[in-house]
Amino acid sequence: ASLSAQAFIKMTYNIPPTEYNFECVLPPNDEYAEWHDMPEYQIAKARCQNLVHAGRDKAHHHHVVEVIDNDKDINASSIELSGEASITWDLQQNGNVPILRYLTLHLKSLDKFVSFSITVLDESLKTRIFKISNHRSHCVISTAQVDGEEVSICELPMEIGHSWQMCCLDLVNLCEKAFGTTKPNTLSITVNGNCRVSKIFFHKERYADAEMPAHLRCVS
Repeated sequence: ASLSAQAFIKMTYNIPPTEYNFECVLPPNDEYAEWHDMPEYQIAKARCQNLVHAGRDKAHHHHVVEVIDNDKDINASSIELSGEASITWDLQQNGNVPILRYLTLHLKSLDKFVSFSITVLDESLKTRIFKISNHRSHCVISTAQVDGEEVSICELPMEIGHSWQMCCLDLVNLCEKAFGTTKPNTLSITVNGNCRVSKIFFHKERYADAEMPAHLRCVS
């Protein structure tokens, strides 16, 4: 039987973790993995098909998720999401819950509303969700019932221009300011349309672009 999120994280608090400077979500950890073969991508494609079959894919509002094999702006692969398309990385399911402080996403807006969410479990074994969007203009903290559990939600505004940008989040600082806790373990990351995403990774400290591994740099 699979462990609950609380039980899984409780184990990680009892076992001293091995620390790495970087933990990569996208590109895939396996350097030989094809982006088209990622389970997260296949699930996102299937969800878009369900939207089409449900009659929600209108001519003016397509729901699409596609791998761009060689994005000409960055000379690297990316995933494009439009309409109500979304893609989720379930890090708990992968058995790899990152403990690193910073989360960075390399994003490009498609000139529409862009959002992503991060679900964490902190040292109080409470689930917290951060929702970041360029649709919001101020911070809102609320609670909601999710799968029978009361979850705290922090909605945050984001400014994003028209070109590719690195969005770096200090998860420890966010949890401390929003919820008064300081040890977040990230359970999942969801990126919604309308954007392209090329990189998602955790890191222990802030680094200049030139200090990062070649496959995670913004400037190649």
